[in-house]
Amino acid sequence: MITAQAEALRPAVERRRSGFAARLVAVELALTAAEVLAIVGPTLALAAQSLRASGESFRVAALLVTLMAAGWVRAADLLRPLVAARDAKRAGRALDAGESAAAEAAIRRASVEVPATRFALWSLTVVYLAIRLAAGGLLAVPSTVGLACIGVLHAGGAAAARGALWGRTLGRTRRVIFPNFDALREFAATYRRRLCQSACALLAAAHAVNAALIAVFTDMTSAQSGTLLALTVPALIVPMGLWYRSLVRRTGPIARYLEAASRRAAAREDPEAVAAFRAGQALPYRLAASQALACAFAVVAVVILGRRLCGFDAATAGRLLGASALILLATGLYEVLLLRDVLRPLLSQIGARHRLPVAEIRAPITLRAKLVLFFTNVTVFTSGLVLLFALSPHQAPGTMLGSIALALAVSLGLVLLIVRDMVTPIVALEERSDEMARGELARPVPPAGEADEIGRLSFAFEEMRRGLRDKLRSTESLNIDLEREVRRRTEVLEQRNRELHDALERLRRAQDDLIRSEKLASMGRLVAGIAHEINNPVNAVINTLEPLAEAVRAIAAAPDPAQAAREAADAEEMLGVVRRGAARSKAIVQSLHNYSRGDEQRPRELSLARSLDDTVDLLRHHLRDLRVEKSIDPDLRITGFPGQIDQVFMNLITNAAQAMASSGKGSRVRVDAARAGDTIEIQVSDDGPGIPPDVLPRIFDPFFTTKDVGQGSGLGLSIVHGIVDRHGGRIQVDSRMGEGTTFRVTLPAGPAKPVSPA
Repeated sequence: MITAQAEALRPAVERRRSGFAARLVAVELALTAAEVLAIVGPTLALAAQSLRASGESFRVAALLVTLMAAGWVRAADLLRPLVAARDAKRAGRALDAGESAAAEAAIRRASVEVPATRFALWSLTVVYLAIRLAAGGLLAVPSTVGLACIGVLHAGGAAAARGALWGRTLGRTRRVIFPNFDALREFAATYRRRLCQSACALLAAAHAVNAALIAVFTDMTSAQSGTLLALTVPALIVPMGLWYRSLVRRTGPIARYLEAASRRAAAREDPEAVAAFRAGQALPYRLAASQALACAFAVVAVVILGRRLCGFDAATAGRLLGASALILLATGLYEVLLLRDVLRPLLSQIGARHRLPVAEIRAPITLRAKLVLFFTNVTVFTSGLVLLFALSPHQAPGTMLGSIALALAVSLGLVLLIVRDMVTPIVALEERSDEMARGELARPVPPAGEADEIGRLSFAFEEMRRGLRDKLRSTESLNIDLEREVRRRTEVLEQRNRELHDALERLRRAQDDLIRSEKLASMGRLVAGIAHEINNPVNAVINTLEPLAEAVRAIAAAPDPAQAAREAADAEEMLGVVRRGAARSKAIVQSLHNYSRGDEQRPRELSLARSLDDTVDLLRHHLRDLRVEKSIDPDLRITGFPGQIDQVFMNLITNAAQAMASSGKGSRVRVDAARAGDTIEIQVSDDGPGIPPDVLPRIFDPFFTTKDVGQGSGLGLSIVHGIVDRHGGRIQVDSRMGEGTTFRVTLPAGPAKPVSPA
């Protein structure tokens, strides 16, 4: 399974791998070109004549290329553990502790050592060239000092830009290699350095652009320009120191929150998080304003002091101040956008980890006001450059094209950054809304930055996500509880079903025992009558045997045939008496045998007429004073258990006989059976007193009886009801007081469904 996952992730890892290398190469090429143009280019142009004269140009260039190549080799050596870790991830192999530590160390060291090495290289190169220019007499000392200062400043800006870009690229690689690393802890360790890097890079870029504008918009000599450049770097030291102090002070709430977040678990309601969020969204504007103010004081001081030292006129000073103001305006806009980009992960983390009160963190400037402010500043910057060009002493076409290109580049960069800053959070919201529509509610919707209109929309989306997630969780919890309860109830029901099955089995056995005991009891009640019924034919046989023997002897001793014939006729008559007595005894015994035998395991076809005749024979002694009328087709047959059907007739006829005997009058019992479609209907009717209405609903209840103690068990009709039900039929009763009672038994005419024998 792990191999399958690694194969699935291989294309993404391959793209990350190529992107990682390509980004680093692109960063190095772009920054090296910028360094050559902004740092060494002007210095080499001034020093070219001296270097060519002394024959050192080739040696300096070779040394510079060698040192740069050595720096790249060192950078590649630093990145080897990171490349190894990336390849291990690509192969789907887990990193051990040593590999993880080496990769983390490579990321930290590369983002610091590579910019520091390149800064030292360019600084030494610029200082060496400035010294060579001064020693060769090509430039005055103020100009060479100015070139050295501006070169070191630009080298520092390039190093800051390199550190920021390398840190961003290596941070992306870290997220690929260590997807579970603590992003908040990493941010706490690097955010102040990244803020300083952005500010320094912008300061150096602004100074380079300003230096170019000085050459375009003024007619100052190289000595005057060198003097101004020499004064610039010292003038920036104190203001930038104050700016850094302001940065440390204003990031205090952020530092306190990050320190607390590293020591304890995040709480949904956290005042320190609110304070850190407010500080984070205001910090870019305050730092940009502080730096712009500090640089403005430095520019004013340099222009005032430079005018005293160099003696240029007021118009030149005005153009210098105007160009510097425009550059500071553009730099401030760039700084706001870049610093917002640095602090955006912090604001996103706070918004995802805590519940923030929107009213307290609302941005002081609306989105509309910011857009108007940004684009107004871009317009002012562009218009100011055009105005300065119109007032400049140089009107050459090349100068004009350069000014226009510079204005377009700066303005276009600002517009692109503003659009990206506004569009990126909207695109992120669109992606998260699509995910939420698909039911993916686990990942939070972090704020895109400030709590402006877009940020508040992000908070609203996050609240909606949390509400949907909580409702979904509650629904899932209810479903789990319901499933658990259903499972518990099912187990209880299964247990109850087993208990009910066992109880039904015990009830069935008890019912079978009751049927057998009732059958034995009814047989006991039949014994006396059956004995009398059998005794009469037996006595007839016994009383006939002696006369029959005498008749036989008389036949043997008869002197003439006529006397023998008379004796033979008497003997034949007596034999008929014996035959009838034996047949009657046999019939009674056979009926008793049929009634008392156990039923078969399977139902079979039986004759209702035969079953009724056997029952009537057994009950003959009980029916002496009654007339039994039978109306039943001899061919009428059903499928069932013969013993149980006999017991139905036995109990119903016995109940009818007992009911009429209790009334003190003799009458008749009528048994009818006929086919009615797919069923056979059997009716047992009597002329007895009937069943009282209050007793009628209970006649089929077990052990219910109206007879005296010892005369009945109350099971007869209950057993009849059970037998009829097991045969797939039904039994009904119709009774009227003083008119008699009729029991109607309906049984299937076809093969009965399988039933358990009693």
